[in-house]
Parts: sequence; C-alpha cells; structure tokens
Amino acid sequence: MAKAYLEPGEVERLEGAATNLRDRLLIRLLARSGCRITEALAFTVEDVDLKQGTATILHLKTGLHLSCP
Repeated sequence: MAKAYLEPGEVERLEGAATNLRDRLLIRLLARSGCRITEALAFTVEDVDLKQGTATILHLKTGLHLSCP
C-alpha cells in the first residue's frame, strides 16, 4: 500500500523546487496545517493574527475553525 503523506525531507524538496515565494508558502501551509487545497485558497490576510502569532483556517468539510501558530 502506498503512503498517503510526505516525509519532511520531501516537503523541503517541494519547497526548494518552487519558483516563487507564493508557491513555497502554499506548499508550507498545506504541509504544516493539513488543510485541503480549497481551504488554503480560501485563506485571507484577515485570517492571520500577528499579535497572537496565529492563523485561522476554516475547514470547509466540517465547518471547524482551526487556529494554529
């Protein structure tokens, strides 16, 4: 059975292969938060709280708001 996740080194290689900052950040967001691509694309500047150092992601499937550092 094939694995369903990427190892940290594989994520680093993907980030290194990205040609611009936007793509590197998207890869990192997906890898670290576990969110789906549609959830990441719905992510806005207003979802970032710099004072608390958190980002809030709305999980579309469950409607759960997840705040993570």
